[in-house]
Amino acid sequence: MLNEIILALIQALTEFLPISSDGHLALVSNIIEQPNLFFITFLHLASLFAVIIFTRKEIAEILKFKKESWKLIKYLIIGIIPAGLAGLFFSDLIESTLTSYLLIGIFFLFTGIIVFSTKFIKQPKTPNKLSNKSAFSIGLMQILALLPGVSRSGMTISTGMFFGIEKEKAVKFSFLMFIPLAIAAFILEAIKYSGEVISIPSLTLIVSFAVCFLFSILFLNLLNYIVKNNKFWIFGIYCFFIGLVSILLYIL
Repeated sequence: MLNEIILALIQALTEFLPISSDGHLALVSNIIEQPNLFFITFLHLASLFAVIIFTRKEIAEILKFKKESWKLIKYLIIGIIPAGLAGLFFSDLIESTLTSYLLIGIFFLFTGIIVFSTKFIKQPKTPNKLSNKSAFSIGLMQILALLPGVSRSGMTISTGMFFGIEKEKAVKFSFLMFIPLAIAAFILEAIKYSGEVISIPSLTLIVSFAVCFLFSILFLNLLNYIVKNNKFWIFGIYCFFIGLVSILLYIL
C-alpha cells in the first residue's frame, strides 16, 4: 500500500502545480515498479472530484445556460478537441514514453522553459477576454501535455497568460478543460486496463483515492494563491532541476 500512497501524494502535488503529474508518476513508478496505467488513471479521477469542487461556482454559472455560459461552453469545446483527438489516436505512442528517463527529462526541461518564460510577460492594464483563437491555442498546447514531463496546467495557464488573459481566469479555464478530458480518459483507460486493477486491494484503492482527493484540494488552492502573487514562473526552475535528474538517471 505504501507505494500506492506515495503515488497518490505525488499525483495530488503535481497534477495542479505546473510540474507534470504524469512525468512524476512515470518517473517514480519506473523506480518503484512498472507503471500501472489503470491506477494512474484512477488517481486522476480523485483529482477530477477535487477540480469539480474548486470550479463549482463556474460550473454553476455554466449550468444556468445564459449567453455568457454558451460562450464559455464554446471555448471549452474548442480547447478540448485538439487534446481529445490526439489522446484518442496517439495513446500507444504516448504510453511508450512512460518508461524513458531521457524523454521524460527532455519534456520536463521543455515545461521549465515555457513556465519560466511567464516571468517576462507584461500583462495588459485591461486583461483580454477568451476568444476562439486563444481557446484553440490553449487546446493545441494541451496536446503536448499528453507527454510525461509536460505539465498540462503549465502549458494551458502559460498560454492564457501569453494571450493577456487575467491570470485567475486562465487558471479556472485550464481546470474546467480538465474535467471532460479526465472523464474521457478514465472511461477509456478503465476499459483498456480493467484487468490490472484486480491486482490492487480495495482498501489500497480507497486510501489512495482519499489521500489524492484531499491533497488535490490543498494544492489547487495553493496554486491559486501562487498565481495571484505572480510567482507562477518559479515552478520553471523546479522543472529544470527534475529534468536534469531524469536525464542523469538515464545516463547512469
